[in-house]
Amino acid sequence: MSVAAVDWGSVPDWIAGVGSVIATLLAVSGLLYEMRKRRLNEARADAERRAAAANQARLVSVQARVRGDGHRAEFTLRNDSGAPIRTVTPVLYWADTDGVWRIPRLSNGNPHAVLGPHESATSFAEVAFGEPGPPGPGAVRSAVAFTDAEGRRWLSLTGAGSPVPVLDHSDAGALLSALGPP
Repeated sequence: MSVAAVDWGSVPDWIAGVGSVIATLLAVSGLLYEMRKRRLNEARADAERRAAAANQARLVSVQARVRGDGHRAEFTLRNDSGAPIRTVTPVLYWADTDGVWRIPRLSNGNPHAVLGPHESATSFAEVAFGEPGPPGPGAVRSAVAFTDAEGRRWLSLTGAGSPVPVLDHSDAGALLSALGPP
């Protein structure tokens, strides 16, 4: 078979077809690249928004000194931020002997109305009468729930690096979800 015998009349059509396929593939890959880039940018912007929202909450801390058998604790709340925090509620909790997190009702569970910028306050909390106490004073942990200047509710656990947003409007529910299994 010789080259002269081949029907080359459709070669321009083949070249146009291959060019169209290549152009389509390039357009689709460019679109996929832009979609992925946009998704990454949105994720980064969302992370920056969450970090900015937590700026004030990171500056709120709580320390507790457990007294006696663990039924009573002295809370020192600190607001090192430049804005007040509201509805500040101290929380005691511990892992019970059966491996369940326990968040007792406190006898004086009334929250502080406001803790001003760069202020600290000391208060006492006691497990309510009839509530079972901790297995020992060393098991007791503390947290503080509060509302920041923007109206967002947070939970700051002692020793935790970052505050936890209270999304379900229940401080106890947020604490249990933040702690996970004991």
